[in-house]
Amino acid sequence: MAEENRRILEFAKQQQSRESDRMEVRKAEEAAKADVRNQLAERLAHQKEDQAELQQIRDELAWEEEEEQNRLRAQAEREKRIRMRLELQEVERQQLHVKDAKKQLEKAEDERFRQEMLAKFAEDDRIEQMNAQKRRMKQLEHKRAVEALIDDRRARFEAEKASEMGEIEDERRRQEMRQQIIEEERQKLLQEHAQKLLGYMPKGVLRDQKDLALFDDEFRTNFEPRQVDFFDEKNW
Repeated sequence: MAEENRRILEFAKQQQSRESDRMEVRKAEEAAKADVRNQLAERLAHQKEDQAELQQIRDELAWEEEEEQNRLRAQAEREKRIRMRLELQEVERQQLHVKDAKKQLEKAEDERFRQEMLAKFAEDDRIEQMNAQKRRMKQLEHKRAVEALIDDRRARFEAEKASEMGEIEDERRRQEMRQQIIEEERQKLLQEHAQKLLGYMPKGVLRDQKDLALFDDEFRTNFEPRQVDFFDEKNW
């Protein structure tokens, strides 16, 4: 009886030991699975962080590129204004030079005309045959007459020049009106047909940002990612 009890106890101990071993194995497996899950979760978290960081880098690069384009456009505008100002100053300088030259030429022409007319009046009135007093009086009379002729010549010249400038200004206004009509028609055609050409817009159809501003937000939103930047010369 004692021997049987001993065997039963021994069997129970063996069963308990095997169960304990199975529990340890199960714990180890569960720990390994948990470790794998944790590693996988950590890896996914790192991937998400890397993706987020990559997207942030892309966004920053896009923003920096846009800022650079804006800076280059602003710089180009400043340089253009400077060139225009310098060109205007040069034109004004040349105009002043031409004006001074014309004044000198007119002055010389007036003097030549004055001397010719004085000589003609003197010859016509034979002042060399007059006595000194009459000659001086006649010379003063001739001088006043010549100055009146010169003033009349100047007045006629200024009137002719004003008339010519008026014709030039009228022609300029007519040209501006024609250009305005042409531009209005071009903008109408753009608004009517540009939507159909979205994504296939030929070069030069949209000239600048003012043309793009003719359209609604939906057109501009669809236009920008699908079109080449026509306002950037590097794209041509």
